[in-house]
Amino acid sequence: MNHDVTISCRIQRWAFFLLIVYAPLPLASNRPWALALLGLLTGGLLLWNIFCTNASSTLLAWQKARIPLLLLGMWMALLAIQIVPLPIAWTDALDQRALRGFTGQDRAFATISIDPYSTRLYLIKAVILTAVCWLALTLINARQHVKWLARVVVFSGLLQAMIGVVLMASGASFLMFFVDMSNPRGHGTFVSPNNFAGYLELTLAVGIGFMIAKLDGHAAASWRQRLHGWLALLISEKALLRLSLIIMVVGLVASRSRMGNAAFFASLLIVGTFTILFAKHATQHVQDRRGKSTLRATIFFITSLIVLDVFIIGGVVGVEKVVQRLEDTNLKMQTENTQTGASGGVVRAYHQEASVEERSEAARYALPIVRDFPWLGTGGGTFHLTFQHYQPSGWEGYQDHVHNDFVEFASEVGLTGFLLLVLMVAHSVWCSVRLLLHSHDQLARGMAFASLMGITSLLIHGAVDFNLQIPATAMLFLIVLWLPYLLRGLKR
Repeated sequence: MNHDVTISCRIQRWAFFLLIVYAPLPLASNRPWALALLGLLTGGLLLWNIFCTNASSTLLAWQKARIPLLLLGMWMALLAIQIVPLPIAWTDALDQRALRGFTGQDRAFATISIDPYSTRLYLIKAVILTAVCWLALTLINARQHVKWLARVVVFSGLLQAMIGVVLMASGASFLMFFVDMSNPRGHGTFVSPNNFAGYLELTLAVGIGFMIAKLDGHAAASWRQRLHGWLALLISEKALLRLSLIIMVVGLVASRSRMGNAAFFASLLIVGTFTILFAKHATQHVQDRRGKSTLRATIFFITSLIVLDVFIIGGVVGVEKVVQRLEDTNLKMQTENTQTGASGGVVRAYHQEASVEERSEAARYALPIVRDFPWLGTGGGTFHLTFQHYQPSGWEGYQDHVHNDFVEFASEVGLTGFLLLVLMVAHSVWCSVRLLLHSHDQLARGMAFASLMGITSLLIHGAVDFNLQIPATAMLFLIVLWLPYLLRGLKR
């Protein structure tokens, strides 16, 4: 019986890995039909997992991440409350008086969400993402499982990067699931190159952390041992991993996403600097040769990433084009994207990319939504409807997202929901920092690095984009967020 359970868990684990690779393929699962299919696959795997998991395994999974699981549960409860009809007196007490301007009539009962249908879809997405987190907790319960999880995430990023680079180099024009995918920039199976860059930021963070985890610190005593080590490295997993990182950086640069590239390199510098400092703190009581060698190898690897990826790869692929886009965005993009309409107003052509100023402008006009709906928001997934009541008269075009994850979350779920998300991210960051400070396990420190770098990069990028509104990216972000919990109590 135990043998059958072991085989079942192994099959479930590989099904979970396939789910990670699959999620970004159908337009990043960012269509209702794609989200429904992702939900069916995730739900089926979750039911299988519940049926085969015993009580002790369930209790262990709960103990590893009870605080973030509680926060996720409160988040889903908030979304459920938004679609429950409440007396008007209650909504008025919750500062939802402006809700009547959206409903168009006074009723005895009203939902907090201005569009319950959109919020139900949003809640379904939250349930799917929570199910993915639970599957990770129950299926990734050994060191080898964490390594395979890292390999699968790197493979997914490598696949996306190769698709993006090949399609950009070929200049192919085609439809994917009836969506025009023609774009001179690399975008993989994502509609937006900026969201493609956000996904690669996460996969690169995991790949870099996994590479750090493989720095064993063994020092060669003679030139023959060094030569043997270099020859072995050429055919080892380290070489394949480093090649994968190079290809993913090529894909990131090929996306020509201004904030995507800036967020990646900024997070690498920030977390890399802290990691070196933490490594010194963690090894100050371990004054053996291996500990010092591992520290030197970590410093050398992070430095080589910056030098090789920026100056060599960037010079070949065209990092100067990204810089030029940053310099020209104030004048060139504004000239291309604006023109004077017949009534004298400003008409924005949203089929072209908006400048950074235009994205910030949308976030500024969306801030009054938070003021009018401070505690519970307008309902998950309702920004595209709410913003129509707050945009200025000269604003034309359809604004589905605010290009600022922080403002969009605060407007849709209020400061209450936003605080729940902040607490969840802060707790994960604290757990990762503790691993860097106190753990002597190189795998744990490498994965902690991956979690910190991925979180930092997406938070920086989130100031001008909406990566966390994309199901595939949000799913991978939560997996990266969950890494410090997966490392607790691992079996060797």
